[in-house]
Amino acid sequence: MQSKFVLAVFLLLSAATVAQVRSFDPGQYQGPDGAITLIPNGNEVEPYFATKALLVAQDSGLDTHEAATKWIAWVLLHQRSDGRIDRWCIKKSSQWRKCRDADADDSMMALWTELLYRNAPDRGLPLEWQQSADKAFAYEKKLKSRWGVYVVSRKNQIALFMDNVEVYSSFKDIGKQLSRWDLNGAAVMQAQSQELANSIQRVFWDGAQGRFRPSTQDTRPGFYPDAVGQTYPWLAGMPTPQDPQHGWNIWKQQFAAGWLTGKYDPHPWGLLALTALKLNDSQTASCWLHQAGAQRGNQFWNILEEATYQAVRANTAQGNGDSCNESVSGQ
Repeated sequence: MQSKFVLAVFLLLSAATVAQVRSFDPGQYQGPDGAITLIPNGNEVEPYFATKALLVAQDSGLDTHEAATKWIAWVLLHQRSDGRIDRWCIKKSSQWRKCRDADADDSMMALWTELLYRNAPDRGLPLEWQQSADKAFAYEKKLKSRWGVYVVSRKNQIALFMDNVEVYSSFKDIGKQLSRWDLNGAAVMQAQSQELANSIQRVFWDGAQGRFRPSTQDTRPGFYPDAVGQTYPWLAGMPTPQDPQHGWNIWKQQFAAGWLTGKYDPHPWGLLALTALKLNDSQTASCWLHQAGAQRGNQFWNILEEATYQAVRANTAQGNGDSCNESVSGQ
């Protein structure tokens, strides 16, 4: 009898340990009021990074419910009446004040509504959440261009490839979430996501170069957004003219060394490691985890990198770095 009791306690403690490991820990990025700052104990809320971080963590199997519901409650108090969500800062008054507009309204509105629908109960969105989502959807519609893709904002009429992939991914996921309580609404969102995928390919795909253009305007090529942007559809599961596995192998040959060693960009770009995991390339993800461990908490680290780090760590084994040569060489 005693042995059974000991076994039961052991199993309960083991389950609790697993649950703890599988939970996203915002740590000092999230304050008691629910605000998620860009850096630990920071004085600026960048809503895109906070919202994206929660979605990324949840996508990777981490439990984000507690952090997400606190964050949602905070944003609801700071959302504009037209649906937009600004960047907020704390200054000498110790009160949150709007300090800048959102970097990109198109992706911000999409990610915010996706977060609401993901965290809604099976009976649907609570009234306050529904009102917030409705405002965001209404503003998103104003950003749809005549080409069928979304522009950055009312002031900035440029359409960005990466933003539109995020909008596609959000629409697709919202459709999935809606299927829990509204099949008609789910069908509408799925149709919108497919329509946007078609528009993205028509507007951004460069058949001659075999790659996506980063923007509807001419830009100077760079690792970000050009090289990073090519991987966004693979992480989002968006159909592309190029086979994702083949495309990732080519991408690694061209860019893995510079990415993993920080040659191209000092930011860690953990989203690329998650793409590697998505495409069953655990070796590259493990290599990034090893490299990123030394960068964790430096001046280029933020809440999104922290979320990707926890997500990759939860889904792959951290190696000692000895196997990184093959990943760096793109083999």
